[in-house]
Amino acid sequence: MNSIRCGLILISCSTGFALAQSAYAADGTAAASLDWSQLQVSVTGVDGNVPTVTFSDEYTSLSSSAYVPGEGSEYNTRSIYDWTSTLAANAQATATTFANASASPLNFSANAQSMGGDNGYPYWDNPSASSSGSRSENFSFDGPGVLTVTIPYTLNIMGGETFDYWNSTSASVYASAYFSGSNENGNFNSNSNASFSLSSYYENSPDSQSGTLVLGIFAAGPGSGSLSFNTTASLGSPSIIPEPESYAMLLAGLGLIGMIVRRRSAGSVA
Repeated sequence: MNSIRCGLILISCSTGFALAQSAYAADGTAAASLDWSQLQVSVTGVDGNVPTVTFSDEYTSLSSSAYVPGEGSEYNTRSIYDWTSTLAANAQATATTFANASASPLNFSANAQSMGGDNGYPYWDNPSASSSGSRSENFSFDGPGVLTVTIPYTLNIMGGETFDYWNSTSASVYASAYFSGSNENGNFNSNSNASFSLSSYYENSPDSQSGTLVLGIFAAGPGSGSLSFNTTASLGSPSIIPEPESYAMLLAGLGLIGMIVRRRSAGSVA
């Protein structure tokens, strides 16, 4: 009986240790931005004939959220049918945990920050912050041609835990374009997308990266399509995945009880 009790105590200690190891808040920053002032759109034609391209229905949507257990949470959204206005969506739960998404004629970005540190929060209730933005518009061609879109991006992350999905920092940018049309000979369509992301979850992920998103649409004739651009930044919540030391203690306890049960079973048969 004493041996079984020792095994149970060992399991209890390892479980408690695992919970204690997971009871900390996300601590880091994440940022994703598109340099809107450098957005370039070009159109080329076929056989020297450049088609007329008409843009319409510009739309911008922003959202931000931040949460700290026992202190407060906030969620905000902003949207406008324009790409030239300055607007922002902000969320701030405390002075050290906040999120912000903003859009202007010069920049389009998402930011999140949490400096919670080890505050002893239970694993099911931890600080978090996230923000995202989306910009879209429609376009139409009156003839065959090629549409090319480029825009520079920048990504930054700091902090977070490797191989821990719930306690990671991440930042990403994504852009896509779609076009479809038809003529007397049939239907045609073209689509293009580009994305880049950073995450502390992956051990080999860099802390920063910059480059250019490039989209290309090929129109075989008159038709219509859409463009969209997205930015996201987030800080996750800790998970209850035990540390390697916790696994070792847990397996040792289970092994001890298993060995005792086998010996008693063998004694009963004898």
